Amino acid sequence: MKGRTTCPKCKHEFVLDAPDNGGKYKVVCPNCGDKFTIKPTSCDPKSEDECFWEEHGEPRKTILSAIKPRTNKPTIAAVLLISVFAIGITSAAFSDAFIETPLDVLTNVGMTGSVDLLVIDQLNNSIEEASIIIDGISTITDENGSYYVENISLGLKKVEVSLTEYKTVTREILVVPFITSSHEIRMENGNGEKYIPFDTIGCSIILVIFSVFALLAAVISLRRQHIDVAVVGSILGIFSFGFLMIGSIISVIALIIILKSMDEFENGKKGKIF
Repeated sequence: MKGRTTCPKCKHEFVLDAPDNGGKYKVVCPNCGDKFTIKPTSCDPKSEDECFWEEHGEPRKTILSAIKPRTNKPTIAAVLLISVFAIGITSAAFSDAFIETPLDVLTNVGMTGSVDLLVIDQLNNSIEEASIIIDGISTITDENGSYYVENISLGLKKVEVSLTEYKTVTREILVVPFITSSHEIRMENGNGEKYIPFDTIGCSIILVIFSVFALLAAVISLRRQHIDVAVVGSILGIFSFGFLMIGSIISVIALIIILKSMDEFENGKKGKIF
């Protein structure tokens, strides 16, 4: 608490800081050295043991923290995310090669997937004891017409399902880590074979969607706005994959850079406009 008082001996007026606790405070006059007592809450100049006190100066103003200097980190993150977008679009255009290559790498480091199959007839009734061959494993469906297997190598796999009086069905499926690959295989009465290739178009659409999110995060990073959108976009960009999962690696790097420069965004903790 800052205030002004007057020495009772030499009448020298001076300003000092005193504790704002409502109690008495001992003061030494800087002019004559006389010692006297004041009570900051007292406004009575006739008091015998207290001297007149009044607040001095303007009210204190709130000091805002300074905005951090701008760096080129958001720009670097944006460039990386644009690269992720380009790689993702290229992967979508050549989805077969770009799907197989990263999954082969993951298989080589010991990662596997799981497959859950359900075999039914044209009336949607489950078919038990149907013969199944997948990734060198030969087995049959249970009484519910299903078969579940773990530790399957990753990538595009051919599943062959056969049973007397039904056409043999060969279907391509994609086995990925962490997510069980679930498929329903419909059997048709008769003889012969039926081949169902993997739907690369659907996979390409998914890669394009994740790549677009990476591009959105790049634009937001260049503008240094909406840190939450930039973070989410860079996270979704991880799933754009790309050749040898380069897109995923670049997205992770961009995410780290964005998190380290979040104060530079318009709605960052220290980048707000007051």
